[in-house]
Amino acid sequence: MRKDRSSRIPQTFLKQKVRILDAVAILISIAVLGAFSYHVYAERGGEAVLYIQNQSKVWIYPLSKELEVDIPGPLGLTHVHIKDGTAFVESSPCRDKICIHMGRISRNGEWVACLPNRVFLRVQGKTTQRETGAEVDASTF
Repeated sequence: MRKDRSSRIPQTFLKQKVRILDAVAILISIAVLGAFSYHVYAERGGEAVLYIQNQSKVWIYPLSKELEVDIPGPLGLTHVHIKDGTAFVESSPCRDKICIHMGRISRNGEWVACLPNRVFLRVQGKTTQRETGAEVDASTF
């Protein structure tokens, strides 16, 4: 038996509608990803600061001052050193010492984590031209 035309019209309409909604969903996803990336990596106003977080507290220190801070964690104290506009983990009671080997952080969005001791360091704010200059990093080298 032959299909009449009225049964084909809704199928064509649905195919076009799905394609349009797919395009809209992709555009919304791209816009959300772009907004999220800008929010995370855009330089904030003011000077660069170091956020240090453990299970229960958050400390904020300027990167412009030289400081040594001991942050408590479940395994013991993680020793954080702020010097010459950079921050790094100097010592930690964790087993593998990955947080120490992560090195110095100084740019907006950079971070270091000591997962066993539950200590997290993050830089946020404007960095000086010297820090964001044309230096070669590991990913471009």
